[in-house]
Amino acid sequence: MRIETITRRGKEFAVIPMDHLQKLMDDAEMLVDVKAYDAAKARLEAGEDELIPLEITERRLRGEAPLRIWREYRKLTQEQLAKASKVSRALIAAIETKRKTGSVATWKRLGAALDVGWEQLA
Repeated sequence: MRIETITRRGKEFAVIPMDHLQKLMDDAEMLVDVKAYDAAKARLEAGEDELIPLEITERRLRGEAPLRIWREYRKLTQEQLAKASKVSRALIAAIETKRKTGSVATWKRLGAALDVGWEQLA
């Protein structure tokens, strides 16, 4: 490939054909995607992140309470979750049946006990 150079205001620039520029841009975008994939895979392998199982997604789509879904996925009873999160079992039951919503502080305690971001529960 032949690259021409031009100088404007003391700066040197390369002039390349548009198809070569497009290929360079496509390759750069692919490299960004590969790096993001590698970083995500490393987080999974290090246990810093987890994939959300299809079962959870399907149950969410059916309208089930996210707190109940995650609690059952983690194989916890309401009592066990109450003890781990320091949230009353009655409040957990009310949230799971959608009678109450809970505060952000409550969601954060429940999320920490379930090892999931509180935003996944609310």
